[in-house]
Parts: sequence; structure tokens; C-alpha cells
Amino acid sequence: RNPEVRKMVQEQEYLKQMAEAKALCEAFSEAGIPFREMQILERNMVLQARALVDWCDFILLAGGHVPTQNAFLRETGLPELLQGFEGTVMGISAGTMNSAALVYAQPELPGESVDPAYQRFIPGLGLTFLNILPHYQQVKDDILDGKRLYEDITYADSFGNRFLVLPDGSYVRVEQGESRLYGEGWLLEDGIMRRICENDHSILL
Repeated sequence: RNPEVRKMVQEQEYLKQMAEAKALCEAFSEAGIPFREMQILERNMVLQARALVDWCDFILLAGGHVPTQNAFLRETGLPELLQGFEGTVMGISAGTMNSAALVYAQPELPGESVDPAYQRFIPGLGLTFLNILPHYQQVKDDILDGKRLYEDITYADSFGNRFLVLPDGSYVRVEQGESRLYGEGWLLEDGIMRRICENDHSILL
């Protein structure tokens, strides 16, 4: 790719990230949690990752493509850098999935479910042992590579594994070794999915 075109794409991506980060900061501020400062960890800042982790008290793991984000997180050394981190880590979408010790990278893009080289289980950040699958209300009826995402792909991958399936609005809080689910959620295990929590309720996992 032409260097000028690559630079333009990188600048556009940076501006997009900054706009999303600004919107997120505004949302937190409206909720009564203002940020004093904010920094996006980009690929060209990998060598500064340790200094950024030491500097901050809140880390947000954003969304995206799970394997792509996972590779970047490992490139930055974040699994090691977060050991002993005393601040708060919040995951959204792919960021939540990559928080697991062993991540289930649910196939998402065309071709991934039929690619024998695609790794569905990859090392994660080790912040939780839960495999969380977000956006259930959005993707539950999706068709990928001619197969139903859940019934034909994810159910089969659940044998010998446990997946916590959540719609938007539900979340898990992990604190002092305890994990509590707030809102609606299902447990998918050995090909069977059952509801374990209702809206406006919470359970200890």
C-alpha cells in the first residue's frame, strides 16, 4: 500500500478512535465519573504500555475483532502488565471476551467457522475464568458460513466448556475474587443453554 495512503488511513482511524473515546468520556462524566486525563494505547505506543498502565487507574478494553485485539494485547505485554494492577479494568464486547484466562473467540467473520487454521481458544488477559459472549440479542439469529451461529457452531464448541451468554445491558462485576452477574443471562454448557438470571436481578457466579 502507498505510504501516503497508509498514513491517511492511520490518521482517519486515530480520529475515529478519539471521537469514540471523547463520547465515552462524556458518558462517564454524565454518570458522575469524570476523567481527568485520557490516553489511547495505539500500536506505535507499544513501548510505552508499561508507563501508561502505571500512570492510569482505569483501563477500558474496547470492542473489535476478538483475535485481532487479542494479538495486539499480547504484543503490548498487557497480560503481564496487569498483574498486580490496583485500578479498575472494564471490558466492552471483544474487550470483555479477551479478559478471560482462556478466550473463546466465537467465529465472527465469513470463513472463520470453516477455516481449520482459525483458533477458537486463545490465551487471554487472565482477569476472569468466565467466557462471556456479548450482544446475544443482536447475533442469536445470525448465519455464518451457511450455519446458524449459535445452534450449529457455538453449541458444538460448548461441549467441555462453559459460556456465559449476555444481551446488551447485562454485565458481570468481578471484585475480590467474586463474580456477580447483573441482569439477564444464560449459561451454555455441553450443548444446552439455560437462563440463569432475569432482568433486575443478580446472582453470584
